[in-house]
Amino acid sequence: MMTWENRWHPLLERWVTITSHRGGRPWSGGRVAEGRDLPQYDPTCYLCPDGERVSGIKNAAYTACFVFDNDHPAFKASAPAPAPAPGIYQSAQAAGLCRVLCYTPDHGGRLSRLSEHQFKGVVRCWRDQTDALMADAGYEHVFIFENNGEVVGVSNPHPHCQIYATPFVFHTVAQEIQAVERYREADAENLFDAIIRSERADGRRVLVENDNCVAFVPYFAQLPYETFVVPKRSWQRLPEMPEQVLDDLALALHAVLKMQDHLWPTPQSYILSVHQAPKSLSKDHDYRCSIRLQPMLRGPGLQKYLAGVETGGGQFLNDGSPEEKAAELSAAGRRVFKKT
Repeated sequence: MMTWENRWHPLLERWVTITSHRGGRPWSGGRVAEGRDLPQYDPTCYLCPDGERVSGIKNAAYTACFVFDNDHPAFKASAPAPAPAPGIYQSAQAAGLCRVLCYTPDHGGRLSRLSEHQFKGVVRCWRDQTDALMADAGYEHVFIFENNGEVVGVSNPHPHCQIYATPFVFHTVAQEIQAVERYREADAENLFDAIIRSERADGRRVLVENDNCVAFVPYFAQLPYETFVVPKRSWQRLPEMPEQVLDDLALALHAVLKMQDHLWPTPQSYILSVHQAPKSLSKDHDYRCSIRLQPMLRGPGLQKYLAGVETGGGQFLNDGSPEEKAAELSAAGRRVFKKT
């Protein structure tokens, strides 16, 4: 059934236009090539075990998660002092710390293909890195993200993510915090609880649910196949979550990634991000740590371009109904989990 309507995004406080009738429009543009098989080890790769990075530092012969400081950081404690800003403008030092986390020594692997044990290890590494960096007085916020696939612009196919620690809060998280506060003032309720309740009551967009977490394509999805993985209780950051919650978060995310990667022959390209509260946020604030998956393929080999209206106007057009896309992901999940 065609869905053509505006839907309110309660966390970003803006409208998203669902235009599912445009999903089958004629397309004469380029297509993304199917994923190619990569070797388990590439001696020229600067992320592989024993690989030499551009800094001249040699990686450890690691067998599980491996973390190091980025050799080309966006933020660094020794970043130069900024030049004076002219007129009404402001500038500040690009201070912070950037790290790289290699998920596995397998150069040709993917996060979705890790064993459950390995995947839980990745989530625990996210927790431990957050805990250590939050303990540093110079850092206010820790943001973890993975760019996956050539269409996203990843610089190296070796399975890895990045961890940024900064003295300021990234804009999207700051916007979400404000939205949660405004919702509490207006409705006397936790916004994340309200979102989860609405998704569970409808049921059509829920992909995975376990004791502590739920994963769903949100009603207000900005992109086809966009997915949220959210704990059912108000944990603001990964280090606060008990072991069982971390395990359930890992299992839900693992299942969703498998669904995404088994939609078509072409593996899904995506941006994965861990949204956590900044250090100074009050402990009784409603903000909740969650994981967001923003897939960048809208169909087999078809990239979802953020063009004029999205990039220029800031108005997202989702040419896939969240209900239909959730059904496609659930069907992919049934196929892959039936095999296992």
